Amino acid sequence: MSIIDTDFSAKEPSLGYFYQIKYALLLLLTNARDLDNPKVRIENLDDVEIEDVNSVHLYQTKLHIKSKANLTDSSVDFWKTLRVWSENIINKLIDVENTVFSLITTENVPKTSLLYHFIENNYSDEDLNEIIEKLDLITVNSSNATNTKAYEAFQKLSFEIKKKLVRNIRIVDNSISIDEIDSKIKKQLILSSYPDHLDAFLEILDGWWLKKSIENLTLRIDFISADELQLKIANIRDSFNSDNLPNHFPEPLEITDEDVSLLKEKKFLKQLEIIKITTNSRAVKRAISDFRRAFEQRSKWLRLHLLNPEEEEEYDKKLQDYWRNIFEIMCDEAEDKEQEELIALGKTFYLEQFAKTCPQIKIRDKFNEDYLTRGSYQMLSDTKKVGWHPKFKDEI
Repeated sequence: MSIIDTDFSAKEPSLGYFYQIKYALLLLLTNARDLDNPKVRIENLDDVEIEDVNSVHLYQTKLHIKSKANLTDSSVDFWKTLRVWSENIINKLIDVENTVFSLITTENVPKTSLLYHFIENNYSDEDLNEIIEKLDLITVNSSNATNTKAYEAFQKLSFEIKKKLVRNIRIVDNSISIDEIDSKIKKQLILSSYPDHLDAFLEILDGWWLKKSIENLTLRIDFISADELQLKIANIRDSFNSDNLPNHFPEPLEITDEDVSLLKEKKFLKQLEIIKITTNSRAVKRAISDFRRAFEQRSKWLRLHLLNPEEEEEYDKKLQDYWRNIFEIMCDEAEDKEQEELIALGKTFYLEQFAKTCPQIKIRDKFNEDYLTRGSYQMLSDTKKVGWHPKFKDEI
């Protein structure tokens, strides 16, 4: 299906949220060295808030794609941001003296603009007074009705509070685009990973960061700390060692009855069916989850060149060798048994040896995820290289 060229401005808000979350990661990475145990919150006092022992740094992120232009003195982006800061000061949610206020925008601030002062952020008290006077004039003379509430909020501040606020405002213009942010994050991670692994490294970190961001946005956690981020980076780095592999699928999948129905013709499910493991049972749904996770994980390792095909084949041989040893013992017990007894033997064999417990056969010494072993057995079951019923090859 071809991609439809729609109005990109309609997509900007969605991309803006994604940009905000990614930028929060970049900010925590870059501030981890300079601040004292910083912690990040998303959509709290601002788009992104970074707090340490001594200060709070607030960031508004403004992403523009096709509508990118100059940031003017009466810009809605600037005044909307100033309104948020002013109202939080009025409501005593912000200590203006110990807070740095930053507007991160992909737009450009011309040197002729009043807002250019906030890029250089180097001016005397006289300059500061003049900036405030000009901002006050904008609130009086501007005809931009969209900014009315922002003008009102700014004018509620005393002159002394305005001075403290304005002195602590920073604007970063021509900021990195959404296409460039991954490259910036990779530069922060470059000493944490081999160059060939950076893409895979970031993919895992992205998944973890999104999960933590959602937890923060839904108030399940109060913040994400730099210590927590550094620990995760260290764990990911360790997973790329020669005796380990990264785990891209740490959580079990939610399998529905519909999922089971769609996969009912798969041989690994038929293998369970012939030993009377009930369709739509928790055991079947866990088997599907393990199968999918193992298949996707192994495919990803091969795609990222973290695992070579020969190593994968050797792992399957180890799995088959272990299975064959205990399967043949069961088959000896199955001699001269009736069909119902064979089914019962197969069911017990599967549940006791591969469901309730998990064979400790590792693809790498330090990769200890049972879903890979169980799921790989389901993959082998799907090709009839292993089975659970004593006469599974005849039954399927």
